[in-house]
Amino acid sequence: MSNGVICKATTAGVNLESQIITLYRDDVQHSVEVHFQDVIALLPSTPELGASQGKEYTLLHIRKPKGEDNSSSEKKNTTVESIKVVDPPKLLLDHFLLSGLPKHLSVPSGPNDECNLHVVVSVKSGICEAEVFFDNIVRVVFLALGLPEQHFQVHRTSSDQSIKEFVNKIIGPCAGSGIAQTVLLLSGDGGIVDFVNVLEPFRSTKFLQPSIGLLSMGTGNALANSARLNRDSTRGLRSFLRGHPQNLPTFSAKFSPGSQYLVDEGRRSESLTSGGNPYGIVHGAVVCSWALHASLVADSDTTEYRKFGPQRFQIAAKELLDPSDGSKPHIYSGRITLFKKNASGQDYIEHMDRTKHMYVLATLVSNLEEKFSISPRSKPLDGQLRLVHFGALPSDEVMRILGLAFQGGKHVHEASVGYDSIEGMRIELDEEDSHWRRICIDGKIVQVGKGGWVEIRKEPNYVLSLVVEDHS
Repeated sequence: MSNGVICKATTAGVNLESQIITLYRDDVQHSVEVHFQDVIALLPSTPELGASQGKEYTLLHIRKPKGEDNSSSEKKNTTVESIKVVDPPKLLLDHFLLSGLPKHLSVPSGPNDECNLHVVVSVKSGICEAEVFFDNIVRVVFLALGLPEQHFQVHRTSSDQSIKEFVNKIIGPCAGSGIAQTVLLLSGDGGIVDFVNVLEPFRSTKFLQPSIGLLSMGTGNALANSARLNRDSTRGLRSFLRGHPQNLPTFSAKFSPGSQYLVDEGRRSESLTSGGNPYGIVHGAVVCSWALHASLVADSDTTEYRKFGPQRFQIAAKELLDPSDGSKPHIYSGRITLFKKNASGQDYIEHMDRTKHMYVLATLVSNLEEKFSISPRSKPLDGQLRLVHFGALPSDEVMRILGLAFQGGKHVHEASVGYDSIEGMRIELDEEDSHWRRICIDGKIVQVGKGGWVEIRKEPNYVLSLVVEDHS
């Protein structure tokens, strides 16, 4: 944060059409413009948040260096700037005022004074922005809110097991004992799925869902985009400060014996099972897919591909649909059963006639990327599982259909595309080569054994609350 106040604005103008706030000083001919998307919060300028004295406020906003492109240098030099504002207009107060510390940031300490407010920095998520964002933005904003570092614990990841270990050691036992906790997670979707899977065994009669704030640091950021956390340059920080915890819907995926996690860019495998149960159970909050989508996620999950950011998915898709070795694209074989409810709420089973597939994706969210609207009827945290699917098509037609998803989800109106509300589904894979038996669960890849299957169902219970703003 810039040291001190860069200016004390005695008047302010708000242009809703251009989404620009213009702040003026009376003593000199000087004005400052701040875009809506860069505003973090408007705070009462008092020693303690909420104890308003007079009409002076502090506007916190993201400040990006001028004249630099979207480079690592720019991200390192992005800071928080504060501006004192006298008598701000009502529009500014309505949109950005944080009149008191939100309840989820006021969680009491434990019986031994242990802190129950945590920040998890997933160092290697996406293109490795989380640590810089925490140091330059989050830490500074927390201090402005009256939360110096002794009021929260910071946990930095050192491996792909770090979040699981943290949840298993700290968050799970406290949640199982009914202790209120809040975690601000600087991560991609994978961090959420780690929380969901590790927390599930801790559920008890005393269980109290931890509140999770998600700052999007991954590549696709499906959950953050779909929950409208990623609408501005604060990466979800504004929503975390102004929002409220809401139940996070999830699903469970049951795998046939012999299925394994693929890790370390697919070079190693890990067991899915525990406690003598032959079936692997994986929980998710975003997506369960097979065929093209699962293949492109798995193929692009490498250090080399991640350098391209969200473009990695399109690059991998093109290679799968038009292989560089001149071979034909793979057509996926399997039998699919859908579990549905009729208009009266009664359960029924539907067997898909098609056994040759190109795209099979069940999701709880609307957007897999910021502009990739895979399920346009999905609403934030509505809990409805929806299936998008189509069969074997020419490669250029597949790319055309997927391109329509970037146009507000127009692909679901295509005659060749199926789009259904479901309670669950079962896929029985008829693939000899294990390469085509990969399933994607929220970015994690599971390889199903030969002749195996996966069955997913909506979960009736909740293990997490996600902090979101009410946009209704």
